[in-house]
This record gives sequence, structure tokens and C-alpha cells, in this order.
Amino acid sequence: MRPVEKSVWVAERVSGEVELAIWHSGDGPGPLICLHGITAQHRAFSALARTLAPSRSLVGVDLRGRGDSEKPESGYGLEAHAREVVRILDHLGLQGAVICGHSMGGFVALMTALSYPDRVRAIVLLDSGWPRVEVDPEEMSEEQKGEAAAIEEGLERAFRRLDMTFESPEAYLDFWFPDRGLTLDDLPPDLADYYLYDLEKVEGGYRPKASRAAAEEDSRSVSSEAPTLEELHNVSCPVALVRASQGFFPGSDPLVSDDTRDAIAGVLDLRSDALVEGATHYTMLWPEYTRAWANKVFDPPFWER
Repeated sequence: MRPVEKSVWVAERVSGEVELAIWHSGDGPGPLICLHGITAQHRAFSALARTLAPSRSLVGVDLRGRGDSEKPESGYGLEAHAREVVRILDHLGLQGAVICGHSMGGFVALMTALSYPDRVRAIVLLDSGWPRVEVDPEEMSEEQKGEAAAIEEGLERAFRRLDMTFESPEAYLDFWFPDRGLTLDDLPPDLADYYLYDLEKVEGGYRPKASRAAAEEDSRSVSSEAPTLEELHNVSCPVALVRASQGFFPGSDPLVSDDTRDAIAGVLDLRSDALVEGATHYTMLWPEYTRAWANKVFDPPFWER
């Protein structure tokens, strides 16, 4: 097995009713607060940390119910996560910060900006932020029905693994990359590290760390509490949007369509907009794609333009 590349992250704990794991990377100004997707964890941002080092520091968060943070049986949802973002800022001694959120993490960032506007300097939405549509299923357009079905299919696959025990990390890789026979040595070091950190040793093998109860409660919260287009008008800070050209699966339609992008641009202070060609909702965080969009967002920082 090849030598493991030194991790970009240094661990810290944030005490409270639910203890959180946060991870520091870099020594530059900031830091950028990074919030992951609904069943992920902070190592989703390892490629971004390496791309921005040493000019900018990052704090990667394991949201409650994920990674090495505590996992209560209930008490999730966008508002709960937004409160904990503020708790993290208080712990770090920061009045405000730029928040970068992938997927559900972007909705947490928006909720934080709406609930605590003086604590959020700017937001980076990574394949996230589409407005909640308040319409009965029977009244949905065909496009809206297709978008809802695509999201449901992608989440079902991500959630399904949370009930599974895998014989080995390689068996876990086979879930994500079927029939390819991949080993950890076949992946870039940070990607291999992501999948290893995603697992915990249990009787009979390995299980994902993310809590199924957390993911399900948060999914309901995003569906019912994410901001509508009208509510997005109240987000006062600058915003950057990074979109993958494909959805959850190769060849699928993007989660943030051109029409959705135009709608967002009409209500937010959108100062940077990048489309990542060839990337899916997941792979947009891989090194080759991260390098393509990070400079567009952070060099110079979009909120200073």
C-alpha cells in the first residue's frame, strides 16, 4: 500500500448540548466555514483545502449526526444547524465569516444568513440553493416533477447505504463505483481518505458514520423549510454559485438548471457564477474539478469584487 498523504485537517471539539467535531486547515485569513451535504462530512472539502492553501484557512464542520460529531436521535433541521454554525463562530471568536455549503450545506448557509444576517459575510453555494417551490404535486409542471424525481432518486441511493454493513472499505467503494474492483490505492489520496473517514468499524465490518435519522429529518426540513424565491430576497450578503453540469449520476440533468440559475440571480447579490463542465453533484468536489472552479470564486474573492 502506498504511503498515506498527510491530512490537511487538524481536529477540534466544540462543546455544547451536542458536541461537534470541527477541523482546521491552513493558516491564511478567514477562515472559510465549510458545510457538507446531507450524508457527507468535512473531508468533502479536502481538495478545496489543498487548492486554497496556504493563502486561506478553512474550518470543515461535521454537522450533528455526521462524521465524528455527536448523533442525537432527533433535533435536526436547517434551523438547528444554523444555530450550530453561530455556536461554531462564537467558539472561534468570529463575528462573521464566509460560509461555503455543498448541497444541504448550502441550504444551511442560506438559513444562517436569513436568521443571523450579521454573522454571514458571504455565501458560496455548491450545487445548492434552488428555491423551494410551494405548489401541490398535482399542479407541478413536468420540469418540476422531473427535478423532484431526480432529487428523490439521488437521495434514495445515498440513504440506502446508511443501513448497510460493508465487509471492507473496498466493498464500500464497490457500492459507489459498481463492478470496477477499485481499492483505496486506486484513488487519489484525499478521496481514499474521504471514504475511510466516512466509515466506522462495527461488528461484522464497517458502517457509514452518518445517522439515518439525521438524514431523514434534514431531508424533510429542506423540503419544507428551505427558502422560497421570495424569501431569498432577504439574503443580504454577496453570493457565489458553482453548478455541476450533471446531477447525481453521469448523464443526468443538473440539479441547478439554467432557468433556476437565472431565477436565483434575480433575487440574490450573485457576484460569481461557475458551471463545472463534466462534473456531477459529487465529483465537483474532486481535485480536478475543484481546481477549475476555486480560482474563479476566490481569486480575487468574489465578495470583494
